[in-house]
Amino acid sequence: MKKRYPEFDVAKAIALAGVIIGHSTYLGTPDRLASAFYSFDMPLFFIVSGFFSKPEAKLTPDYVRKNAKSLLMPYLITCIGVIGCSFLGAILTGKTNPAEIASHWFMAGLYGCGGITPATPAFVSAIGALWYLFALFFGKMLLAVVNQFRHPAILVLGLFFCGNVLAQIIWLPWSILQALSATLFLYIGQIIKKHALLEENSIEPICWLFMAGIWGYSALRFGKLYMVTNTYVNGTQDVIGGIFGSLVILKLCQTACKHIPSVTKPIAWIGKYTLPLFCMHLIELNVFPYQYVSGIVESLPLTPWIGYLIVRFAIIALLTSILYMLPRPISKWYFQSRQKSQAGR
Repeated sequence: MKKRYPEFDVAKAIALAGVIIGHSTYLGTPDRLASAFYSFDMPLFFIVSGFFSKPEAKLTPDYVRKNAKSLLMPYLITCIGVIGCSFLGAILTGKTNPAEIASHWFMAGLYGCGGITPATPAFVSAIGALWYLFALFFGKMLLAVVNQFRHPAILVLGLFFCGNVLAQIIWLPWSILQALSATLFLYIGQIIKKHALLEENSIEPICWLFMAGIWGYSALRFGKLYMVTNTYVNGTQDVIGGIFGSLVILKLCQTACKHIPSVTKPIAWIGKYTLPLFCMHLIELNVFPYQYVSGIVESLPLTPWIGYLIVRFAIIALLTSILYMLPRPISKWYFQSRQKSQAGR
């Protein structure tokens, strides 16, 4: 049985909340708050995935197939969900052509581009947050290759550099350029596990304070790390801030899990389901008509952006619950427990 690290689940839940908050600036969420989360949230996801990636893994057909099932199948099903929901929404509202909106999301899903840059082809639309699944898939494939060489650290730095340079020239489909850069963070995750950097006394307290200071400075002063478009406005400062921020968050979560488990257990439970929550956020983000609830939200005795966040989190939770109740041929790609239930029959 695989060992469960509750601190990683807690950290993933925090990072997921950061992603949702970062996507809510158009609803009034303060830019400074979003930037603080942007400084570490996506690097943390890749670092956690790298921590659980085996360095000895090789690029075999079985390895490709296994990761395609766990990452690309949820991508495909979620894209179908976005297309179907947007098509239905267009029919119900009558404000847009159903065939046109469905075609729009079909092309976006086919290209797999998370964001738009000057190098993006004119016919391409962004699929949004799902870029992460493609980037993680190809990043893990690249990591399996570079780990077979004598000096993988040099290679991952080279891939990171290539991803950022090429992003200024051409925008490849399926988030391949993001995968080139994400390989660095995946590799950092492996280094953390290999050298037990999260174990007690592995790093001196003064070093943790130093890393926290660098991350805090990056988050408050810079905070311009947008992996979705391979944009690191402040270059090395953003990368180091993202790595240090992820390490500090993981260490804080580890400490919290040890000393206040009553608080962290429910958060860790949420973190176990970041994949379905992440995918349902994409559907909610691209489909839900917030203009129809704006009057209700703004009448609440809350700051409006806080009200919108509460509504957003509630909708994502509802969609995830519905997803869980769908037949196993669909839900099993998002929930491991559904796979086990099916296998046990």
